[in-house]
Amino acid sequence: MVALNSIDFGNFITHPLMRPPGLPEIEPDSGAYSSKLEFLKDGVSMDPASGTVTFFGTYVDAKWKFTLQRASNGQRALITATPFQTSRSDVDFEKIALGLTEVTSKFFNEMVFELDGTFLSFGDMMMTNKGKEPSVMLALSILVRKFPSPGLEF
Repeated sequence: MVALNSIDFGNFITHPLMRPPGLPEIEPDSGAYSSKLEFLKDGVSMDPASGTVTFFGTYVDAKWKFTLQRASNGQRALITATPFQTSRSDVDFEKIALGLTEVTSKFFNEMVFELDGTFLSFGDMMMTNKGKEPSVMLALSILVRKFPSPGLEF
């Protein structure tokens, strides 16, 4: 189990070893845009009452709000994506939101975080309000093929 407060969670999702999921290219249109999903370190909030972690990212030149919660449909985690800030009118944001919801949920449930021969994978999650501030508890499975090298920065 790993407990992450909002600052820790922001650092976790933006850590250089944690690469956001690959997404299909958006159909080309008349304007240029960024089709790379990037999670943002700042703005993470946790609500133990609803059991959610809210964080943000950028995709298709828009800011997106992601809400992570424990799923009840057999998956371990569900992430819902909604557009937060956008100035584009030539993109179908509803369609993109459905795709981002599916891809980021799958990514989080299947994530493998590798630390130089030690592999961590997501198992389950829960929210807690114990301690100084709310935190999300992540149950991680660990597979050690070799111990991380001394001095590995995490």
